[in-house]
Amino acid sequence: MSMFRLIVAAVFVLSAVAMAGAADLGDIGKKAGQKASQKASDSTMEQFTKKLKKAQNEKGPIRFKKGKADIDPACDPTMRYIAKLVKESPGFHVQVDGHTDNVGKPESNRKLSQERAEAVVKYLTGKKGVDAGRLSAKGWGDTQPIADNKTEKGRARNRRVDFTVTKM
Repeated sequence: MSMFRLIVAAVFVLSAVAMAGAADLGDIGKKAGQKASQKASDSTMEQFTKKLKKAQNEKGPIRFKKGKADIDPACDPTMRYIAKLVKESPGFHVQVDGHTDNVGKPESNRKLSQERAEAVVKYLTGKKGVDAGRLSAKGWGDTQPIADNKTEKGRARNRRVDFTVTKM
């Protein structure tokens, strides 16, 4: 009988070790799946961001009246295309980032850039039917230039709207 008990005990121990190993493998598989899913999601988010940036290169930049937050009506094809892209990419939130050149007071520039970003959100939600919960506005003023503010050409490049894509 003692040999039988020894065999039963050994089988029990081996079973417990095997189950623990299987559970560990399950956790490893789950973590690997989550990591792969995160990479795929990040890649999709990156591609979506590139499409939004490319939209202004292809359809034309979003322009405003000088010193104002009024969107130039000639930008409608660009806005229509951006709205289409946002609607086709559920699961992502888009922050509209407003920027200015460095002419004027920094606080005035920040306020103007915020108003312009809000104007884009309002246009996309009110005129193009984008869900307001998918958009937000952030004014950066002159804090993130992409060109030299010493020339008119550089200042013109710095007066812009960009988009930051995040997950919902």
